[in-house]
This record gives sequence, structure tokens and C-alpha cells, in this order.
Amino acid sequence: MLLQKTTLRLALCLAVGLSAAACSDDDPGGEGGGTTSSTSGATTGSGGGTTSSATTGSGGGNEGGSTGEGGANEGGSTGEGGSTPTDPACGADTATFADVKAILTASCVGCHGNSDHLPGELDLRANAAHDGLVTADSTTCADRVLVVPGMPSQSYLINKLRNVDLCDGGKRMPPTPNPALSEANIKKINDWICAGAPSD
Repeated sequence: MLLQKTTLRLALCLAVGLSAAACSDDDPGGEGGGTTSSTSGATTGSGGGTTSSATTGSGGGNEGGSTGEGGANEGGSTGEGGSTPTDPACGADTATFADVKAILTASCVGCHGNSDHLPGELDLRANAAHDGLVTADSTTCADRVLVVPGMPSQSYLINKLRNVDLCDGGKRMPPTPNPALSEANIKKINDWICAGAPSD
């Protein structure tokens, strides 16, 4: 009976293409070894495929996420670095330098247009007024700038016109007995500064 089973097993093994040694009960690397090899291969293939796929997918996702986050953060920074500070003294109204020149010619050039004597070394004639005011240091008040584009609250010219927060010995402009500028004209100059103090 045993011989018959062994012969049958050998015939089956040969029929499927396995060697006689692979079908022997005594061979540790026989049928069991084939099964182990097959299982190991399946595990390796499955594990390797799954791990590789998961790792690649996850890594790709994380990289994409990081890139997205980096882009968002960079965009945010740009947005904050690119934003222009808003002066509380500015509103929706704007004015041109042509508007301002008309005011200066009517109220200031009488003194600040005399080539023999320019108070504060400030020439407010039409062809010199813009350069004389914008980003120009005050000659009578250290560390103050006459016109800071976009920032009327930091522009000493506005202080002089409104007669507020003047340096020691500072005077309102135009000085008495000349009448002060009207609030409407001061606002026009203020609005021009808010617009960035353009030259036209």
C-alpha cells in the first residue's frame, strides 16, 4: 500500500514537471520547500508591491502637500510684504499735483518764490515745488520730512499748514498776518500726499 502511494505521488510529480527529488517525503527542500518558496515569493511580491506603492503614493502626496503649503505661505508672505501701509489720514479722495500747484501759487509763492530770499530754503515755484517738497528734509526741524508719499500724518508740511506739533520756534504756514489755508485746500494737499505725491 505504501509503495502504491509513493508510486502514485511520483507519477503525479513527474506529470506536473517536478523532479523525483522534489516529491520525496525525505527531502527537506522538496514539496515543503517549493511551497515555502512560493509563499515567500508571494509575500515578497505582495509586500514589495504594496509597500512600494504606498510609500510612493504617500511620499508623492506629502511632497505635493508640502509644495502646496510652501506656495500658500510664500503667497501669504508676498501678500503681506507687498501690501502698502494705509495712513489713517487718507480716505477715498485723491488730488493731483496740478491741484496743489494752484494752491501753492496763490498762497505760498509770494515768499517761497523770491530767488533773493527763500524762507527755509524752500522754492515753491511751479517748476521746483515738487522736488522741494517730496522726500525733502525740513531745514528748520531736524528728522522731519516735508512730504512722505502716501503718509500725510508723517509729512511735516501738513503740520505746518495746520499749525500742530511744530518744532521749537516753528510757525504756521503761511505765517500771520497772512490767512491760513482753508480746510478744503489743506485736504487737497493731504489727498495728493495720500495718492503717493505724484508729480503730475
